[in-house]
Amino acid sequence: MKQIPVKAVSAFLATSMLLSVAACNKNGDSSGSSGSNGTSAISGDTRRSGEQITEDTPWFDGKVFDVDLGLDQTKEIDYSYTRVAGCNENQIVLLTYGYYKMPDMSAGDWENFDYESYSFNYLTVVDKQSGSLLNSYNLSDLLGGDYVEQSSVEGNMLMARTSSYDAETFEQVYNDVTINLDTGAVVDSKQCDADAAEIERSFEVGDYKIDTEIIWEDVDVWYKLHITSADGSKKTVELKEAGKSYFDIPVIFYTGDNKALVPVNVDNEYRFFILDLETYAFTEENADNYEWLNLDMCYSPIVGEDGSVYFSSSLGVSRVDFENKTTETFFNYSWCGINRSMLSYLDIVEVTDDSVLLCGQDYRSNAYQSSDESAFMLLEFTRADSNPHAGKTVLELFSPYGYTEDKIGDAIVKYNESSTDYFIEVCDRYTMLDDTDYSKADNEDDYQKTVLESEDKMSNELAMDILNGEGPDILMNASYYGQLCNSNYLTDLTPYIGDLDSDKYFTNVIEASKTDGMLFNLPVCFIVEGIQTDASYAGASGVGFTTEEYEAFLRDELNGKDVLDYGQAIYFSKLFNTMRTDFIKDGKVDFTSPEFEALAEFVKDNVDESAASWYSDSDDGYAYGVGATIFKGDRGYGEDMGPALFTSCYGMSTYLTNMVDLQGGSAILGLPSSDGRGPSIAPYISVAVSAQATDVDACAAFVKMLLSDEVQLDFAMKDNFVLSRDAFRTAGEAAVEYYNGEGYDNYYGWGDDDAARKRITFSEQNIDDMENIIMSCSNLNLTDAAINLVLVEEMPSYFSGQKDLADVAAIAQDRCQKVLDERG
Repeated sequence: MKQIPVKAVSAFLATSMLLSVAACNKNGDSSGSSGSNGTSAISGDTRRSGEQITEDTPWFDGKVFDVDLGLDQTKEIDYSYTRVAGCNENQIVLLTYGYYKMPDMSAGDWENFDYESYSFNYLTVVDKQSGSLLNSYNLSDLLGGDYVEQSSVEGNMLMARTSSYDAETFEQVYNDVTINLDTGAVVDSKQCDADAAEIERSFEVGDYKIDTEIIWEDVDVWYKLHITSADGSKKTVELKEAGKSYFDIPVIFYTGDNKALVPVNVDNEYRFFILDLETYAFTEENADNYEWLNLDMCYSPIVGEDGSVYFSSSLGVSRVDFENKTTETFFNYSWCGINRSMLSYLDIVEVTDDSVLLCGQDYRSNAYQSSDESAFMLLEFTRADSNPHAGKTVLELFSPYGYTEDKIGDAIVKYNESSTDYFIEVCDRYTMLDDTDYSKADNEDDYQKTVLESEDKMSNELAMDILNGEGPDILMNASYYGQLCNSNYLTDLTPYIGDLDSDKYFTNVIEASKTDGMLFNLPVCFIVEGIQTDASYAGASGVGFTTEEYEAFLRDELNGKDVLDYGQAIYFSKLFNTMRTDFIKDGKVDFTSPEFEALAEFVKDNVDESAASWYSDSDDGYAYGVGATIFKGDRGYGEDMGPALFTSCYGMSTYLTNMVDLQGGSAILGLPSSDGRGPSIAPYISVAVSAQATDVDACAAFVKMLLSDEVQLDFAMKDNFVLSRDAFRTAGEAAVEYYNGEGYDNYYGWGDDDAARKRITFSEQNIDDMENIIMSCSNLNLTDAAINLVLVEEMPSYFSGQKDLADVAAIAQDRCQKVLDERG
């Protein structure tokens, strides 16, 4: 079972074939047949590319309700959060809390300031059919300062468990409260047992209700299950095992005959127990029987009106079918005309035979705004009689784990509405492929190696499918899979984007992204990776360090504490990636050059064998940047911040806040290299087109859409570096204004004397500086997991002194060449 989803990703093609078989077994029925009620059972291994949409292909009409939460519209909202308290046949009950924008109190009387007049805590009753406001009650008036921990709705009553802090006993006090939703009156309130009050989740299981309570007891973690039967009788059972940590029960399923399936994450692996609801006995099941259940992609579980469990994932709303041991898609987010990125973060409120009701916060906003307000959304999707896109051909879009960024979701909707012949669907055929366990990682080396192994697996699977003509048409964020940067797998996008104007676009970024002169991944948004510090520390090139220059910088300015917290093998692979084109050209590997030797010698002489443990308590333990050492030449901000830090700079926010932390540091310089080259480009949001795509021209039209002024500006205002220079500068101006004002206070805190002392006034010069930094980037930090794994395995023999460099390089070169040759 997969433990922690991270970006996924080549050893041998035979391995891919095995993985493909395993994926079929894990994902259940691959026939793509219709489920009950006409629901298409698109399982994880069903290919849709090239299929034609028919009249009866599922489609849902979406309706977005403008929900009135009953807040004071005359006041500006600074922060708000809304969640569903429960619902009945005709109503949805919401809980909303937050703050109105407070006045500038920099010179005000904080001690006598009336905070309560700027806070709100509302109970809102909304009509399920129209979204209109029925009733709104001030919970502060009803409950005082009590906070609603959990709730449910029974008829016209809200059943809530609240908590408050007793300042005299220093304990939490819990009460069970009943509120009439028609009148707002509290009809009952009584204190409940604190030992059984901290309920984590509640599940409707047949005629029973099961509340789960997690218990943290010294080194042991376990569960209490509070079971309420239909007649109101209650029983508490324990699920525990000495020496084992029972961390999570994401959902409980009713399996019939008064039995429930209870999946539990035990020491980062799922175990499955059958709970007899009459005898209260647990019986453990064989976990292999539930391989078809992907619990890591199971969010917001709910029991539908048909008694089945429904849950949401990155791809849509699925229904669990225990009889056939499958999870079938009830509502795929591609089956509507609303941004799928927004939908993937919403909760399920209700599911009927032909509709689904979703709700949640809409966090999409401009990155450079002071308010934390997020709109509450209520959306209803109803099955349509026919599909408005009938006759169009499906183009499959791959994105790791099925998630797409907000603006990519917008672009997909726009493409599907404007294209007369094609329709983009986000595929889910690879979402269950990554079963990598990251839980055993002890340091950055362990984590990075595990990531490489994961990327290697995904890269192999994609490569195999593409070669067989079974892969996706469009690939988002596949730049981590360096194996695919080959004309056998991906299309050269250069002819499709044309000759871009260097005055309008960062064409150097596009050039740096090419492999052997071909552009396989277009970096729609990119990261600048390097060492942020004062420009005066740069080597002779002015944009980076040679290995000799960095060695002096490390010794003289950093007091020996590197900004990179990797051990030798991973450190070397990172430097190798930034110079990869020097060592691998036109499919030929050469590790005999002086440049390769320079990197190897630098790492051997200046880098520790392994990274520090994340759990070390010493000053030499894990540190972000260089925070664990007192450096020469204190820069005026504390004693723990040195003159440099390693940065993966996504946008202007990272750049400007790093400058504050460094009290200067307007340059981003390249990692040590043989020639002192500048910082690297790493694609953050990238797009590629399969060499075997159903229609390359149709896919390329989507690529060009992502280069449009509108899309580029949208991405830039979300705090991303983009290819459009105009969009970059527009966002830069907004960032400078924001961090000269409330943005700085929001980031560093109000009323902090130390924060005030370190404040920097930003200007257009900072935008110019960052633009020049981007222009200095000439190389792509391209990861080819299979190549990197070879280096990680072979280079330690040289670093430890067991073998000389020539022997190690020869073995590594031979192995890497075989990897490339096998790819053709």
